[in-house]
Amino acid sequence: MKPPYWRRVSIAAISGLALILAACGASSTATGKVAPGLNEKVITLLGGVQTEPNSWFPIVSDATCTTVNYAVTSLMYVPLVYVNPHDQIQFTHSLASSITVSHHDTVYTVKMNPKWKWSNGTPVTAQDAVYSWDIMLAASQNNAPWAYCSDGSGGVPTDWRSVVAKNATTLVITTTKPVNPVWFEYNGIAQIVPIPKASFDKYGHGNRELSYITSIENKASNPAFHVVDGPYQEGTFINNASWTMVANPHYDGHVSNIKKLLFEYQTSTANQWAQMHRGVYATASIPNSFYSQRGELPSYYRRTSAPYSFCFNYMVPNMSSQTPGGMGPIFKQLYVRQALQMGINQPAMVKDLLHGLGAVESGPVPVEPRTQFYDAHTPSYPYSPAKGKALLEKHGWTMHNGVMTNKQGKKLAFTWVVASGSTTDTNIAQLIKQDWAKEGIDATIREEPFNQVVALTSSQFQLIWWGGGWCYGAEDPTGGALFGTGSVANTGLYSNSQMNKLIAATHAPSTLAQAKARMDAYQVFAAKHLPVLWLPANTGLMVIKQGLHGVNSDYNTLSGYEAYNNWKVGP
Repeated sequence: MKPPYWRRVSIAAISGLALILAACGASSTATGKVAPGLNEKVITLLGGVQTEPNSWFPIVSDATCTTVNYAVTSLMYVPLVYVNPHDQIQFTHSLASSITVSHHDTVYTVKMNPKWKWSNGTPVTAQDAVYSWDIMLAASQNNAPWAYCSDGSGGVPTDWRSVVAKNATTLVITTTKPVNPVWFEYNGIAQIVPIPKASFDKYGHGNRELSYITSIENKASNPAFHVVDGPYQEGTFINNASWTMVANPHYDGHVSNIKKLLFEYQTSTANQWAQMHRGVYATASIPNSFYSQRGELPSYYRRTSAPYSFCFNYMVPNMSSQTPGGMGPIFKQLYVRQALQMGINQPAMVKDLLHGLGAVESGPVPVEPRTQFYDAHTPSYPYSPAKGKALLEKHGWTMHNGVMTNKQGKKLAFTWVVASGSTTDTNIAQLIKQDWAKEGIDATIREEPFNQVVALTSSQFQLIWWGGGWCYGAEDPTGGALFGTGSVANTGLYSNSQMNKLIAATHAPSTLAQAKARMDAYQVFAAKHLPVLWLPANTGLMVIKQGLHGVNSDYNTLSGYEAYNNWKVGP
């Protein structure tokens, strides 16, 4: 739940950091006043509720593919190509200065801007980009010690023939077949975030190197992470307490006026609210569960609506043969997923739990913010426990002691793992549990910290919700291969040949009309076939201290990230 990074595709919690990063919703206006405790030396922000970085390496694994990790590394490393809020590659913010396509859409020559340097003064080179690709490729192999999070997205690795540094400023990427250049640049090339080869390259790019990266990825103080080309570098990290990002004085873009960002870890939204009530945060989102008390905040806070990021919210039924309790074959049945979806009362959640600050979703293309990808004709499964129950009965399930049971004696009962810390998320889960019970579906909710939830494997959960879903960033809404068979991001191991064909069609060369038709076909099928269970999008209200300027001047709705280096403090 799944963000500027780019970038791009990431599993992320809608509560906590993801909402905070997505919630910076309005530029400050001059008031002539600066709120107490606000200065350029350090500003305090909410890092997340039971969410903190556990990897400082920008190429993340399936277990560390979270918004909070992308958020910190996006401040440290500049992407090869940056996609702006208007869904355009903006070379002024990219390491690349141009991309030339040739040889029938199979060769992509990337020229790098020589202005960019690492914080130690050495140039950022094409060889650094190749090293990043080598790590991505190594982590996409079956025998790798960890799996690259975006394996299967942007054609990685199957559509990539080679990535070669012709010289220090020229990178040549060759594909195995002609591909849609727009799709490949946004979904494939945008994944490359060059890292300093001289700092990390210890054993080459094989499994030994991957294991070495694992050994240091959560050690922010490791010297390898001190060489960056982004606007910030890591300062200090205190587990379950806070982390800081310090302005990089050698950044070749706009150097931040704010010297330090202090991100505070919180154990619950109640503690978050208490800190907001005391005026600790320079800006933060109001927890939905405290919406009615918003008038109690200090008077120097301005309130503003939070914008949506290009994300959609969902929970994942595990369709793997390894699913505990044998639930995989049950969840594989479309009618079971349909009954589950019919028991999710999205309108009530938006109205009563999100206070109208959300949107009902029915497919993989977000309703908000509205983009050219969205198809208003996308079908949905309206809330109706009665119809869900009747559908189960039609397929031979009968009620025994309040729980649907099939002819083999298998009960429609399972454990639902939910990220802890957010009162709103807990209330949403409890509402769904109660509505499912009306259909004879017995869900036992088990709450666990966010980082533990997203690290669970297919043999460790039956149904899972990390408090969010997926954020696309630069990618088109097929997510590269978000629901493709074998995709690392396909958490529930959903597999369908028709889905694979529809995804592949969006990647092929096409006219604009063909691209739109193919995206619509994918969107409609996903809405009907339920690779996941759709939940409402969540925005909110946020507050900004008087005297903090530029909070939304360069906010990227596609990626969900703020340009902190453009913020400033003053009257």
